[in-house]
This record gives sequence, C-alpha cells and structure tokens, in this order.
Amino acid sequence: MRRQIPLALKLGLAFTAATLITVVVVYFIMAMSITRQFDAYSEANKEHYAQQMVNVLTSYYSQAQTWVGVDRLFYLKTTLRIGSQIIEGQAMLWDAQFAVANEEDYVFISTDDEMVGLTLTAEQQEAGYPIYFEQVRMNVVEQFRAGTLVLISAGPDLEAREADFLASARRSALLGGGIASSAAVFLFLVMISQVLSPLHKLTRATERIAAGDLPERVSLRAHDEFGQLGSSFNQMLENLRRSETVRKTMTADIAHELRTPVTIIQGTLEAVLDGIYEASDETIGTIYEETLLLSRLIDDLRDLALAEAGELTLKKESTDIVELVRQVGESALVSTDEAPDLQVREGAGIPPIDVDPKRIRQVMANLIGNAVRYTPADGEIFINVRRVGDEVEVCVSDTGPGILEEDIPHLFERFYRGDPARNRVGGTGLGLAIVKQWVEAHGGRIWAENRTTVGARFTLRLPIERLIRDVGIR
Repeated sequence: MRRQIPLALKLGLAFTAATLITVVVVYFIMAMSITRQFDAYSEANKEHYAQQMVNVLTSYYSQAQTWVGVDRLFYLKTTLRIGSQIIEGQAMLWDAQFAVANEEDYVFISTDDEMVGLTLTAEQQEAGYPIYFEQVRMNVVEQFRAGTLVLISAGPDLEAREADFLASARRSALLGGGIASSAAVFLFLVMISQVLSPLHKLTRATERIAAGDLPERVSLRAHDEFGQLGSSFNQMLENLRRSETVRKTMTADIAHELRTPVTIIQGTLEAVLDGIYEASDETIGTIYEETLLLSRLIDDLRDLALAEAGELTLKKESTDIVELVRQVGESALVSTDEAPDLQVREGAGIPPIDVDPKRIRQVMANLIGNAVRYTPADGEIFINVRRVGDEVEVCVSDTGPGILEEDIPHLFERFYRGDPARNRVGGTGLGLAIVKQWVEAHGGRIWAENRTTVGARFTLRLPIERLIRDVGIR
C-alpha cells in the first residue's frame, strides 16, 4: 500500500518552494537592475567629464595653436617652504584617468606614465573623443582635428561604492525576504487551517456514512466553494436519510403486502390438511385468487424496478390515443356492477402518438379504475383528450371525495397510505407509482390535483413533436 502524504504537507512544501523561488527571483532582478543603473550612471558621468575636458582642450588649442604647456590645464603646481627647505609638487585638477594624443595619435600627456610616448591603437582611437578646432581660411570656416582624448575613467571610483551598495542591497533583500517569508508562513498557517478545517469535518462525516451511520448536518461557516460544498453535502445527507426512510418503509410495506396473501394461503391449506375445509372449488378458488394477487405484486415490483433503473423496454408504435382511452373506459364500466357515468371528450387536431400501447393502456386502466372505484354510482367521470402545443393531454376527473392537500405530493409514492376515503381497495398499492414511471419513460409527465368543485383530477401529457415531424402532421 502506498504511503499517503497529508494534504497539509503537500501544500506546505508547495508554498515554501513558491516563496523561496519568489525571493530568489526578486533578489536577482533587484541586483541586475541596480547594476544596470550604476553602469548607466558611470557611462553618463564619463560622457560628462569627456565633454568638459574636450571643451577645455579645444579652447586651449584654438588660442595657443599648440599643445605645449597644456599640462597646466590638468596639474596645479604647488610650492611648500619648510624653514630653508622648499618642496615643489603638483596636484591633479581633474578627478579622472585620461590620455591626450596629438593629431598624429602620439600620446604626449597621460595620467598613466606607461602610455606617454605610445601611439593610440585602433580600438583606442574608436573609443576616444576627437578634439577639433576651427580656422578661417579665405573667409571659410574649416575644422581640423588637433588630437584625441582617451578617457579611461571619470569621476570618483564607483566600483567600490557599487560593490558596497550591492552588498547592502543583498542584505536588505535577504532581510526583506526573511520578513516576507515569515509573514507568508503565518498567513499560510491561517489559510491552511481555514482550508483543512472544513475538509476534516467532511472527511469525518463521510467516514461515518461509510460506516453506515448518517450524521447530522455539517456546519461549515464559509461563503465560498467550501460553503457550497457543505450545502451540497447536507443536501446529500437529507436525500440519503430520506432514501433510507423510504427503503425501510418500502421493505415494511412489501412485507405487509406479501404477508396478507401468504397468510391466507397458508391458513387455508392448513385448514384443508386438518380436515376443517374440504378441497372444494371454492377453497381452491380462494387460494388461486391470492396467488394471482402475489403474482401481480411481484410483476409490479419488477416493472417498477426496471422503470426506475431506466431499463424498461418500450415497444412503441403509432397509436390513436382517443380510441385507446375509449376502449379502456368501456372495459372499466363493463367490469363494474354499479358504475358511474363516464364521458370521453375529444379535442380537435389530435394526431396519433408514438407510444407503447400496452403500457399506456395499463396507465389509463389504473387511472380510470381508480376514478370508477372512488366515484359513487350516481357520480360522473370525465376524460378529456386534447392537444396542448407539442403534447397530447389526457385528463381524468371524477366527482368523488377528492384528495387531502397534504396527500397530493405523495400520491405517486409506492405503498403510500393517505386519506382513508381514497385509500386503495384491493390492488398492490403500486399502481400510481408505476403509472408515474411509465409516463416518464415515454418522456411525459403526470400530476394530481383537486377540482374546484368536487372530486379529483389526474392529468398526464405525452410528447408528440417527434411523431409530428416523422409523419408530416402540421
């Protein structure tokens, strides 16, 4: 089994790596930026010094027409008398390292003694600053190159200062990075607690569910994705709790429904075996009726399971829904001794629809049978068939006792026992649940409501749009 790595450790390592990378990148970017700025400043300072020196040299040569004595522009002679001793010296007036060559590129003065007397190389000439002077000849101003200035360095020594400043900047960057990292670690700990706390709650709740225990609602005080996850999780708990309740109730109801016919069959057979009853046609007929009830219950449960699993097989064909309703209505009246009056009303423009006629016949038989069962003999049943947009609507209304409002949302639940006035008489208790599944398997819908006057109304709608396109009905 592979060792699991905690999520907190993963997030911690990722956050630490991201922080270190950020500090290193910022450090190098800052160092590069400062270095470039120092280089730019040094170059600008050098250009400034060169321009000043070129101006001074040009002015001197224009007046003297020679380089003799030019050293006075760069050195200041000093005389120091100590008693009878006289000390002479000179001081550099320009804070720069340079060399000056004449028009033949011969270096005649330089702060570097080794350069004096040498000829400028091509690279030095290209990097140097030419010194021009102007003369008027025959009323024409002409420029002549009197020499070249090679500026080695200018201004104060910036390299040492740059190194000191960069070292200071590095220390500041490292200190700032350390402070930022510490603050980031603190914020990370706060954030990770906010992230892991709801996850731990959800993990404990899911572990309880896996162990077969449904916990109470999980309280997540968050208004983000975790809050949404908590709401969805609580909704899932409610659905699981409701499903568990339905499962237990359904199991009890199935056991109850099976117990009654089995008890009758068992009791009757025991009475026959004990000689209390004779094995007559009447006795066997009672047992046979109970076996039929058991068979219907088993078939209903099987069909309901198939429909809920989406595996119900439908054999669709073009069907005249109005004629089907009439046939089912007539059959329901024939099988009832004292039947109420039944009227089928047909709207205009009702096309054949593509359905499984056997399933829809059973749907209508259930709805009409319920209406006949709960409507008094002097009452009425109305079946209205009409087209509503791209659907065919079949509405079964009666003048019976109606339905309690609190029972309407549960009418299509299996084995639901509601108002005793409309409670089932015989049957398996699965009729309306199967009706709903079969209607929805056809892409339709069904609902129940009370009429405004008296009685109940069941309405179902089946789609006809695809069939209209297929057969060309408009």
